[in-house]
Amino acid sequence: MFLIAGVQPKTRRVDDNPQRCPVCGLAQAYTTRVDHYLSLFFIPLIRVRQGEPFLMCEGCQRPVDNSRAPVQEVPLSGSSSVCVACKREFDSSFNYCPHCGQRA
Repeated sequence: MFLIAGVQPKTRRVDDNPQRCPVCGLAQAYTTRVDHYLSLFFIPLIRVRQGEPFLMCEGCQRPVDNSRAPVQEVPLSGSSSVCVACKREFDSSFNYCPHCGQRA
């Protein structure tokens, strides 16, 4: 008989309210944390360590900022661009269209 056990990380979304990502400009940044679980046969059973919450953007797939500190807003340039995909107007300082996600 053998036993497969160990500790593995599990990423969990803490808050379902999206925030604006200061890196890409999309409203797809969610408060997330990585918890570690004791696993038996690759099934997480007991949480052994709770991680610190952080902001993770699902658009650019980057951790953005610690959720305990206020999220720094991207300064708006005042000029606007028109998206080639959805034809809606947005601030030209964004790297992606905040309406449809198309790269600017």
